[in-house]
Amino acid sequence: MKKCALVIGLGISLFFFISCKKDKSSTTAPATQASTPSVSDYFPLKTGNYWVYKTTECDSNGNIIAGTYKNDSVIIKNDTLINSKTYHTVVEYNFMNCPTPSMQYYTDSADCVVTNYGKIVFSIKNTSGVIYTQMVYADSSVYINYFCIKTPVSISVPSGTYSCVDFEGALYEKSNNFDKAYLTHHYYSENIGLVKRTAFYLSNPLNIINLDLLSYHVQ
Repeated sequence: MKKCALVIGLGISLFFFISCKKDKSSTTAPATQASTPSVSDYFPLKTGNYWVYKTTECDSNGNIIAGTYKNDSVIIKNDTLINSKTYHTVVEYNFMNCPTPSMQYYTDSADCVVTNYGKIVFSIKNTSGVIYTQMVYADSSVYINYFCIKTPVSISVPSGTYSCVDFEGALYEKSNNFDKAYLTHHYYSENIGLVKRTAFYLSNPLNIINLDLLSYHVQ
């Protein structure tokens, strides 16, 4: 496996459409305003939820590079207390064929999902600006600005086609004078979770790694 820094992103969602029958009575009921989705609708952190992703790598022309990536999976395990606050244990298996599972601790805070270290991994804040800045290196030579793009985008993956919001990351490097942004995407669908995410190696940001939803279980 390549030994170099890897830019990754987390996330999960589908806009859920519900059809309603008309009331046949002569009295018309007042229209009910649709409730605004919360961050937990897009990132459902209930114990027992899981998502399975197909992993592929593509070159700069979009051609799939032959590889032996295993399916990636994310599972919500038990809750745990950290500094007297409840967090959900999120375990990821086989990310880029890593033999050791990755364990993170998340909680929903207002309109954000944050780690126990305060990093924002998903947000639906009502802003057009930067939501969170991640310093990849302590010397600030590489950093990522994250945005929430709420304009729905249709994403097709093996499990289906979903309407999603995008928690987008824009990576900047000092080596190119911070002039060029390399983008990562985390597409979430309401009541589903993370449908698709992209990543790349810092040593070769033109090759894109795609994690596409194969199957899921959300309660």
